[in-house]
Amino acid sequence: MNNKFVLVPVELLKNLKQLTNDTEYSDELQKVLDSREAIENHDVTKLPKTAVVKKVIDGDTVELFNGTILRYVGITAPEEGEDFAEEATKLNQSLVEGKEIKLEYDNYKSDKFGRVLAYPIINDKNICIELVRKGMAEIVIYQKRKPFIHQVQLLEAQEQAKQKKLGIWKN
Repeated sequence: MNNKFVLVPVELLKNLKQLTNDTEYSDELQKVLDSREAIENHDVTKLPKTAVVKKVIDGDTVELFNGTILRYVGITAPEEGEDFAEEATKLNQSLVEGKEIKLEYDNYKSDKFGRVLAYPIINDKNICIELVRKGMAEIVIYQKRKPFIHQVQLLEAQEQAKQKKLGIWKN
């Protein structure tokens, strides 16, 4: 079965929460609602500092065990159907799936789809920089916005990948 993610209105989740009282799903729904509130209010104190990756969605997005969707900040990996999408997803899986990650937040805490934006860190290794260094993602720079905290390191990693003609820079 191919799992796809669907955006669910918060009001629907709140109604489901009432229906799931005293069931095994009640706590999980509450965690999702709590993290949703933190995202909407950009309240970093309520956003998780560490989390376990439940599953990798693609080369730059994962689902955490609390149901939160984490989109890696500052990079973009090939999408399904594009060259190196499968390789980027597999590398991301090998780096983070089932592992505890530290979440480092940048100037922007969420995107227009309501996903949390953060750098995943494992053993002091920034996974975004690793993906870029191996040519499985590229840095995204937005004009008229503050630079990313790790923008210099990301640009250096991208330049190395380009010079070595790795992954998306092969041609």
